[in-house]
Amino acid sequence: MKKVLLTATFAVAGMVGVSAQTTGVEGTVHVGIPVGETADVSSFNIGVDLAYLHPIANNFKLGAKVGYDHFIGKEYKINNVVVAEKDDVGFIPLAATAKYEFGNNLFVGADLGYAFATTDGYEGGLFWQPKIGYSASTWDLYAGYKGISAGPENNNTVDWKYNAVSVGFAYKF
Repeated sequence: MKKVLLTATFAVAGMVGVSAQTTGVEGTVHVGIPVGETADVSSFNIGVDLAYLHPIANNFKLGAKVGYDHFIGKEYKINNVVVAEKDDVGFIPLAATAKYEFGNNLFVGADLGYAFATTDGYEGGLFWQPKIGYSASTWDLYAGYKGISAGPENNNTVDWKYNAVSVGFAYKF
């Protein structure tokens, strides 16, 4: 766990250092609704991200992002009595990010990387997120589909996925 936090700290510090030299840093807040099997164990998804995007061409940017994603566990009730409660699960995604902006301020983007689990007893896994949105001069608004392939430690038979449909707001520094 300490290694994960140390890696994330260095990634953020590196991105902040780059932002002092040029623009392209975005801070994002997002909320989501779990879908598929994730909806059975989680009721809500929230998170934050910090990304650096470097212009490669006129309308195309490429960069890196780090953040924190939190899936809130769900309670199971029978006759208004709680019979089970699923744990909250947290992840620190570290990913490459890409964004293509069309001439009318619309954009498509994608994130691909690895999500480190912060919850004891869970492993990290592949993180991916396609998204589409609107880009203004100082902010972005987007909708996306997030997927994290992760599961309990030492369990090779179960492949858990944490999926959510989300909306996010990014402020450009």
